[in-house]
Amino acid sequence: MKQMIQTHGLYDGAAYYYLKYRGQYSDRLIQTLALKCGLDGKGRLLDLGCGTGKLTFPMANYFDETIGIDVSTDMLQSARSQCELLDIHTMKWLKMASEQMNPELGSFRMITAGDAFHWMDRELVLKLSYDRLEPGGALALVGQGHMLGDRSLDWQKAVQRIVDKWFPNSKRLKHSVRHEQLVAQSSFHSLLTGQIHSERERDIPSIIGYLYSTSTCRKTTLGKDAANFEKELYDELKSIDSSGTFKEPVTDYYIIAFK
Repeated sequence: MKQMIQTHGLYDGAAYYYLKYRGQYSDRLIQTLALKCGLDGKGRLLDLGCGTGKLTFPMANYFDETIGIDVSTDMLQSARSQCELLDIHTMKWLKMASEQMNPELGSFRMITAGDAFHWMDRELVLKLSYDRLEPGGALALVGQGHMLGDRSLDWQKAVQRIVDKWFPNSKRLKHSVRHEQLVAQSSFHSLLTGQIHSERERDIPSIIGYLYSTSTCRKTTLGKDAANFEKELYDELKSIDSSGTFKEPVTDYYIIAFK
Protein backbone atom coordinates (compact mmCIF):
# COMPACT_ATOMS: atom_id res chain seq x y z
CA MET A 1 0.00 0.00 0.00
CA LYS A 2 1.30 3.43 -0.94
CA GLN A 3 1.96 5.90 1.85
CA MET A 4 -0.35 8.90 1.66
CA ILE A 5 1.33 12.00 3.02
CA GLN A 6 -0.93 14.55 4.72
CA THR A 7 0.21 17.97 3.51
CA HIS A 8 -2.86 20.07 4.26
CA GLY A 9 -1.89 22.72 6.80
CA LEU A 10 1.81 21.81 6.82
CA TYR A 11 2.83 25.18 5.41
CA ASP A 12 0.06 27.40 6.75
CA GLY A 13 1.64 30.54 8.17
CA ALA A 14 4.91 29.93 6.34
CA ALA A 15 4.22 31.76 3.06
CA TYR A 16 5.91 35.01 4.18
CA TYR A 17 9.11 33.16 5.05
CA TYR A 18 8.89 30.92 1.99
CA LEU A 19 8.63 33.85 -0.39
CA LYS A 20 11.37 35.89 1.27
CA TYR A 21 13.96 33.33 2.34
CA ARG A 22 13.75 30.36 0.00
CA GLY A 23 16.45 30.70 -2.63
CA GLN A 24 15.43 31.19 -6.24
CA TYR A 25 16.13 28.57 -8.85
CA SER A 26 19.11 29.56 -10.96
CA ASP A 27 18.65 31.22 -14.34
CA ARG A 28 20.72 28.37 -15.77
CA LEU A 29 18.16 25.84 -14.55
CA ILE A 30 15.22 27.72 -16.06
CA GLN A 31 17.10 28.16 -19.35
CA THR A 32 18.06 24.48 -19.38
CA LEU A 33 14.42 23.43 -18.99
CA ALA A 34 13.39 25.77 -21.80
CA LEU A 35 16.11 24.53 -24.13
CA LYS A 36 15.71 20.81 -23.51
CA CYS A 37 11.92 21.01 -23.79
CA GLY A 38 11.90 23.30 -26.84
CA LEU A 39 9.77 25.96 -25.18
CA ASP A 40 8.85 28.93 -27.38
CA GLY A 41 6.21 30.94 -25.51
CA LYS A 42 3.30 28.81 -26.69
CA GLY A 43 1.02 26.37 -24.91
CA ARG A 44 0.02 25.91 -21.28
CA LEU A 45 1.99 25.11 -18.13
CA LEU A 46 0.73 23.34 -14.99
CA ASP A 47 2.89 23.72 -11.87
CA LEU A 48 2.17 21.17 -9.14
CA GLY A 49 2.62 22.10 -5.49
CA CYS A 50 3.36 25.62 -6.70
CA GLY A 51 3.66 27.25 -3.27
CA THR A 52 4.31 30.97 -3.63
CA GLY A 53 5.31 30.50 -7.28
CA LYS A 54 9.08 30.15 -6.93
CA LEU A 55 9.17 27.98 -10.07
CA THR A 56 5.87 29.09 -11.59
CA PHE A 57 6.80 32.72 -12.23
CA PRO A 58 10.09 32.21 -14.11
CA MET A 59 8.64 29.33 -16.14
CA ALA A 60 5.48 31.27 -17.04
CA ASN A 61 7.53 33.46 -19.38
CA TYR A 62 7.71 30.52 -21.79
CA PHE A 63 3.95 29.89 -22.10
CA ASP A 64 0.68 31.50 -23.17
CA GLU A 65 -1.05 30.46 -19.96
CA THR A 66 0.03 29.05 -16.61
CA ILE A 67 -1.86 27.33 -13.81
CA GLY A 68 -0.39 26.73 -10.35
CA ILE A 69 -2.05 24.35 -7.91
CA ASP A 70 -1.39 23.85 -4.20
CA VAL A 71 -3.20 22.75 -1.05
CA SER A 72 -2.12 25.79 1.03
CA THR A 73 -4.43 28.80 1.01
CA ASP A 74 -1.61 30.86 2.55
CA MET A 75 0.80 30.06 -0.27
CA LEU A 76 -1.76 30.62 -3.01
CA GLN A 77 -2.73 34.02 -1.62
CA SER A 78 0.92 35.05 -1.74
CA ALA A 79 1.13 33.95 -5.38
CA ARG A 80 -2.07 35.83 -6.28
CA SER A 81 -0.80 38.96 -4.54
CA GLN A 82 2.39 38.87 -6.61
CA CYS A 83 0.32 38.63 -9.79
CA GLU A 84 -1.75 41.62 -8.75
CA LEU A 85 1.36 43.61 -7.90
CA LEU A 86 2.99 42.76 -11.24
CA ASP A 87 -0.29 43.15 -13.19
CA ILE A 88 -0.02 39.63 -14.62
CA HIS A 89 -3.17 38.16 -16.19
CA THR A 90 -1.89 34.94 -17.77
CA MET A 91 -1.54 32.98 -14.52
CA LYS A 92 -4.23 31.22 -12.46
CA TRP A 93 -3.97 29.71 -8.99
CA LEU A 94 -6.17 26.84 -7.79
CA LYS A 95 -6.46 25.18 -4.40
CA MET A 96 -6.11 21.56 -5.37
CA ALA A 97 -3.99 18.55 -4.49
CA SER A 98 -1.88 17.19 -7.34
CA GLU A 99 -3.64 13.86 -6.83
CA GLN A 100 -6.88 15.60 -7.82
CA MET A 101 -5.78 16.54 -11.34
CA ASN A 102 -8.72 15.99 -13.68
CA PRO A 103 -9.76 16.53 -17.32
CA GLU A 104 -11.44 19.82 -16.42
CA LEU A 105 -7.97 21.37 -16.17
CA GLY A 106 -7.45 20.73 -19.86
CA SER A 107 -4.20 19.66 -21.49
CA PHE A 108 -0.73 21.08 -21.07
CA ARG A 109 2.50 21.36 -22.96
CA MET A 110 4.48 21.03 -19.74
CA ILE A 111 3.90 19.99 -16.15
CA THR A 112 6.39 20.95 -13.44
CA ALA A 113 6.93 20.37 -9.74
CA GLY A 114 9.56 22.27 -7.76
CA ASP A 115 10.71 20.83 -4.41
CA ALA A 116 7.23 19.33 -4.04
CA PHE A 117 7.08 15.88 -5.68
CA HIS A 118 8.29 14.12 -2.53
CA TRP A 119 5.06 15.13 -0.74
CA MET A 120 2.86 13.49 -3.34
CA ASP A 121 1.56 10.03 -4.15
CA ARG A 122 4.24 9.91 -6.78
CA GLU A 123 3.00 6.97 -8.86
CA LEU A 124 -0.52 8.41 -9.04
CA VAL A 125 0.72 11.90 -9.90
CA LEU A 126 2.93 10.50 -12.67
CA LYS A 127 -0.07 8.72 -14.20
CA LEU A 128 -2.33 11.77 -13.93
CA SER A 129 0.39 14.03 -15.34
CA TYR A 130 0.85 11.73 -18.32
CA ASP A 131 -2.89 11.91 -19.00
CA ARG A 132 -2.92 15.72 -18.82
CA LEU A 133 0.05 16.28 -21.14
CA GLU A 134 -0.23 16.80 -24.87
CA PRO A 135 1.61 14.29 -27.07
CA GLY A 136 5.27 15.26 -26.97
CA GLY A 137 4.71 17.27 -23.79
CA ALA A 138 7.26 17.30 -20.98
CA LEU A 139 7.26 16.60 -17.27
CA ALA A 140 9.96 18.38 -15.27
CA LEU A 141 10.69 17.67 -11.61
CA VAL A 142 13.18 20.11 -10.13
CA GLY A 143 14.51 21.04 -6.71
CA GLN A 144 17.30 22.39 -4.56
CA GLY A 145 16.92 20.24 -1.48
CA HIS A 146 17.41 21.63 2.03
CA MET A 147 19.54 24.65 2.97
CA LEU A 148 21.52 22.42 5.33
CA GLY A 149 22.43 20.04 2.52
CA ASP A 150 24.41 17.04 3.76
CA ARG A 151 25.16 18.81 7.05
CA SER A 152 28.88 18.75 6.26
CA LEU A 153 29.77 22.37 7.07
CA ASP A 154 30.27 23.54 10.65
CA TRP A 155 27.45 26.07 10.48
CA GLN A 156 25.08 23.47 9.01
CA LYS A 157 25.91 20.98 11.77
CA ALA A 158 25.33 23.65 14.44
CA VAL A 159 21.97 24.64 12.99
CA GLN A 160 20.87 21.00 12.80
CA ARG A 161 21.82 20.39 16.44
CA ILE A 162 19.73 23.35 17.58
CA VAL A 163 16.81 22.35 15.34
CA ASP A 164 16.90 18.84 16.82
CA LYS A 165 16.79 20.36 20.32
CA TRP A 166 13.87 22.70 19.70
CA PHE A 167 11.93 20.50 17.26
CA PRO A 168 12.59 17.00 18.64
CA ASN A 169 9.67 15.44 16.77
CA SER A 170 10.65 16.76 13.35
CA LYS A 171 11.65 14.17 10.78
CA ARG A 172 12.90 14.72 7.28
CA LEU A 173 10.84 12.87 4.69
CA LYS A 174 12.85 10.27 2.80
CA HIS A 175 11.79 7.88 0.05
CA SER A 176 13.41 4.51 -0.55
CA VAL A 177 12.90 4.88 -4.31
CA ARG A 178 14.37 7.90 -6.07
CA HIS A 179 12.21 10.16 -8.23
CA GLU A 180 14.08 9.31 -11.44
CA GLN A 181 13.58 5.58 -10.85
CA LEU A 182 9.83 6.03 -10.64
CA VAL A 183 9.77 8.22 -13.75
CA ALA A 184 11.84 5.63 -15.63
CA GLN A 185 9.33 2.93 -14.64
CA SER A 186 6.34 5.02 -15.75
CA SER A 187 4.84 5.62 -19.20
CA PHE A 188 7.18 8.57 -19.79
CA HIS A 189 10.22 8.19 -22.07
CA SER A 190 13.51 9.91 -22.93
CA LEU A 191 14.53 10.58 -19.33
CA LEU A 192 16.99 13.46 -18.87
CA THR A 193 18.66 14.33 -15.57
CA GLY A 194 21.25 16.85 -14.50
CA GLN A 195 22.58 19.11 -11.78
CA ILE A 196 23.64 22.75 -11.73
CA HIS A 197 25.97 23.80 -8.93
CA SER A 198 26.28 27.27 -7.45
CA GLU A 199 26.70 29.03 -4.12
CA ARG A 200 24.81 31.67 -2.20
CA GLU A 201 25.57 33.71 0.88
CA ARG A 202 23.28 33.63 3.88
CA ASP A 203 23.26 35.83 6.95
CA ILE A 204 21.72 34.74 10.25
CA PRO A 205 18.26 36.31 9.68
CA SER A 206 18.16 34.50 6.33
CA ILE A 207 19.04 31.17 7.97
CA ILE A 208 16.34 31.64 10.61
CA GLY A 209 13.82 32.75 7.98
CA TYR A 210 14.57 29.71 5.84
CA LEU A 211 13.96 27.39 8.80
CA TYR A 212 10.60 29.05 9.43
CA SER A 213 9.69 28.40 5.78
CA THR A 214 9.92 24.63 6.26
CA SER A 215 7.25 22.19 7.38
CA THR A 216 9.44 20.90 10.24
CA CYS A 217 10.42 24.23 11.88
CA ARG A 218 7.29 26.34 11.88
CA LYS A 219 7.52 29.44 14.03
CA THR A 220 3.98 28.92 15.28
CA THR A 221 5.11 25.67 16.91
CA LEU A 222 7.52 27.61 19.12
CA GLY A 223 5.03 30.20 20.30
CA LYS A 224 6.59 32.51 22.91
CA ASP A 225 9.83 30.50 22.80
CA ALA A 226 10.63 31.70 19.27
CA ALA A 227 12.84 34.53 20.60
CA ASN A 228 14.92 32.07 22.66
CA PHE A 229 15.28 29.73 19.69
CA GLU A 230 16.47 32.59 17.50
CA LYS A 231 18.91 33.84 20.16
CA GLU A 232 20.47 30.41 20.54
CA LEU A 233 20.94 30.15 16.78
CA TYR A 234 22.35 33.67 16.60
CA ASP A 235 24.85 33.11 19.43
CA GLU A 236 26.00 29.74 18.09
CA LEU A 237 26.45 30.97 14.53
CA LYS A 238 28.31 34.11 15.63
CA SER A 239 30.68 31.87 17.61
CA ILE A 240 31.46 29.98 14.40
CA ASP A 241 31.98 33.10 12.28
CA SER A 242 31.77 36.55 13.86
CA SER A 243 30.81 38.08 10.50
CA GLY A 244 27.48 36.26 10.72
CA THR A 245 27.62 35.31 7.03
CA PHE A 246 27.94 31.81 5.65
CA LYS A 247 28.33 30.10 2.28
CA GLU A 248 25.56 27.73 1.25
CA PRO A 249 26.40 25.23 -1.51
CA VAL A 250 23.41 25.00 -3.86
CA THR A 251 22.57 22.19 -6.26
CA ASP A 252 19.65 22.64 -8.63
CA TYR A 253 18.60 19.27 -10.04
CA TYR A 254 16.23 18.45 -12.87
CA ILE A 255 14.46 15.30 -14.03
CA ILE A 256 12.78 15.67 -17.41
CA ALA A 257 10.75 13.09 -19.32
CA PHE A 258 8.40 13.21 -22.29
CA LYS A 259 5.03 11.81 -23.32
